[in-house]
Amino acid sequence: MLTAFPLSEIERVVRRTALTAIALGVLGAGAAMLIGQPYFVPGLGLGLVLAIFNHRVFQSSAMRFTTPDGVVNRKPFAGSVALRLGLCTLVAVGLLILEQPVGWGVVCGLALFQATMLGNAVVSLIRFQKRGFTEEAAADA
Repeated sequence: MLTAFPLSEIERVVRRTALTAIALGVLGAGAAMLIGQPYFVPGLGLGLVLAIFNHRVFQSSAMRFTTPDGVVNRKPFAGSVALRLGLCTLVAVGLLILEQPVGWGVVCGLALFQATMLGNAVVSLIRFQKRGFTEEAAADA
């Protein structure tokens, strides 16, 4: 059933995730300023930028390394994934070592995007399944 999940809905989830994560990031930045952690704010912004960039590159890599038959060429795709995740990890750990508040901001920005993506994807999948079950029931009637 999920094989029929429309591609347009995936793009909607990504757009909604980016906007929601940015809005939550602004709220988090305000909270960090209120509790006296101004160095957390640029890290949070950098983490969100890294997460959004990583996801966009992931999408283009998935399309580039997938054949028209839908088969993924795993070796170059896995290398691409490892390189991107390694880069994000290197930035986060490097900043944790150099300037902890900025590093924690990067970690929180990355985590915020992923949690938002997961939440939006689950909501979209549940809506899609409910819509599918409703359409099946209408077709059966």
